[in-house]
Amino acid sequence: MKRLAFLLAVVSVLLSGCALLNRHSNRPNQTSSSTSSVESPTNQKIISKVLVGKIDGIEHRDTITYQGKKLLRLRMELISELPQEITDVAATMSPNELTKLIREAMQEDPDFVEAQRLDGFSADYSVTADKKLQVVIDLDLQKINVDKVEDLSYFEDFGISDIKDATPEMFILGMKLGGLKEE
Repeated sequence: MKRLAFLLAVVSVLLSGCALLNRHSNRPNQTSSSTSSVESPTNQKIISKVLVGKIDGIEHRDTITYQGKKLLRLRMELISELPQEITDVAATMSPNELTKLIREAMQEDPDFVEAQRLDGFSADYSVTADKKLQVVIDLDLQKINVDKVEDLSYFEDFGISDIKDATPEMFILGMKLGGLKEE
């Protein structure tokens, strides 16, 4: 019974994660970023910028990859405290046990499973050694079907079409205005 209550709490908290990501991009805290580039066959450099910072208690490490005026990929690594609803149960479990339970709970959620099937999207939930929730979301903006994404409740309030349509400069500026800085 205790495990079922834990799983229900985890699922409800984790499913709100994507909505929180969109909201967090508008609030400043601590930050930093880095840039790297690679020449492509079309002579336009593929550039990756890393933006980091803390927004609303969530540590961000976002990697934006683009070529010219086109966003190619967005990878978000987010670390936050475990939800209050599960801290009592989490105190008696190892990070590996918690990660296993969270991943099992997510695989039981039909919205998450459907989102994972999308070409160009992946998300992984885990618990760090110091018992913080880590979420890694990877969006390949060249492969992902925006129309399909907008129909899935997992991506509600994520704003994927805004991300895909933005120029790299505008997207990065928006992230910086939200509180992230180049590493």
